[in-house]
Amino acid sequence: MQAVSNIDIKQKRILYDKNILKGIFLLALPIMFNNIVKALHDVVDMFVVGQMDAPADIVSDQIAAIGFVGPVLSIFQALALGVMIAGSALMSQYIGAKKKEDANKISGQLLIICTIIGLLFNVLLYLLCPTILKLMNAEANLYDYSLAYLRIRSFEMIGLFIFFAYQATRQSMGDTVMPVIFNVISIILNIVLTCIFVLVLNMDLKGAAYATVIANMILVPLIIVHMRLNKDMRITKESLKFDFNKIKQIFRLAWPSAVSQAFTSLGFLIINSVIADYNDGILSAIAIGNRINSMLLFPSMGVGSVLATFVGQNIGAGNIKRAKKSFNVAMCLSLMIGIIGGLILLPFRPQLAGIFLPAQEDIDLCVKYLFYLLVGLPLMSIFQCFNGCFQGAGRTGYSLMLSTIRLWVLRVPVLLLMLYVFDIGEQAVWLCMVVSNFGACILGTILYQFVDFLPRVSTMKKRLEKIT
Repeated sequence: MQAVSNIDIKQKRILYDKNILKGIFLLALPIMFNNIVKALHDVVDMFVVGQMDAPADIVSDQIAAIGFVGPVLSIFQALALGVMIAGSALMSQYIGAKKKEDANKISGQLLIICTIIGLLFNVLLYLLCPTILKLMNAEANLYDYSLAYLRIRSFEMIGLFIFFAYQATRQSMGDTVMPVIFNVISIILNIVLTCIFVLVLNMDLKGAAYATVIANMILVPLIIVHMRLNKDMRITKESLKFDFNKIKQIFRLAWPSAVSQAFTSLGFLIINSVIADYNDGILSAIAIGNRINSMLLFPSMGVGSVLATFVGQNIGAGNIKRAKKSFNVAMCLSLMIGIIGGLILLPFRPQLAGIFLPAQEDIDLCVKYLFYLLVGLPLMSIFQCFNGCFQGAGRTGYSLMLSTIRLWVLRVPVLLLMLYVFDIGEQAVWLCMVVSNFGACILGTILYQFVDFLPRVSTMKKRLEKIT
């Protein structure tokens, strides 16, 4: 009797299991765990830096710098994330259509693209750091700390982008466990090295940056070996041969996601720049608030990621009804996580902020910010599910539209209006966030009505005719 492979078991769960909620939850659980660990790692980074033997103002400046440059790193990761989303959607639909060789080929081309992008972006980010930070209104200590941190972090690009290619491949198969195992190994190593570099060797925030780079680069040989030896989806010499048609297919779907990711990160970069110009004392409170909130937001993002696989594979298999039902189930699960998690953390905002921030003024600002973040979590849960559905269906243009309008039409203009016209102070930061997330949910509901759930890969001649 022929053994059943892991991919067959997970594909059966995605395509045929009657209990869709159970399937989504089981596949999302490793991603949730991974995202929570990642969120804890980000919090630990700031916590460790906050424990340095240094004056409170220097500690606050270094915490602010770590949060301040986050959107810059995200912009440079945007293209690789867009390619990852497109590759995962294509591979999911090929696997659903039982075209494993085509899925294998996409996986190989994805690895090539991400390696080249990682090398190129490493060089660009390192060289452009000073110019970017000056455009962001960074001055004095904020500029110096941000520059040192960002230049070191630029060297993680190759390792990080190769991991994106690996994650896309495994996720398209419904394998959410192996990427988590590798990521947890990296995160634990990162935390240990951060403690050693910052607290023992007194390397301040530069130690946290070096720890992240080392932990990410160590994964590269492990990932390559697993992609070469794994029987379910194996990288071969054939799949690594340059294939212009497959690369064009990837980029055709990737560019909207890449632009969406970049526009989102650029929007947050501009928001950070406006805040730094208005009152850079708010930055450390925002940085800590975002890290605490991410521990609840990341599980919803995990549900959205699995939803993309469910939708993609079911579209590839021609099961439109199940693809739509998967969206509804994922939305309920994600909302439940956001509502319950927010209610649990709301009473403990002062205690959580006090763990990381030394100054009472910063703690008070963080408590206010966290209130709006936690109350608005259900809106972000809805947003993540719409994105997962659009990406799995190959309608990455809808994701672009949703993210762009959320940030560039609703959030940035509202922030500028509230700060410089109505002059309501730091409250503008939290209020513009609620307005933009609420508007994004309304827009996502409208865009969903236009999703036709037709495949983006040629599974049959008739379907190919519909697409072309």
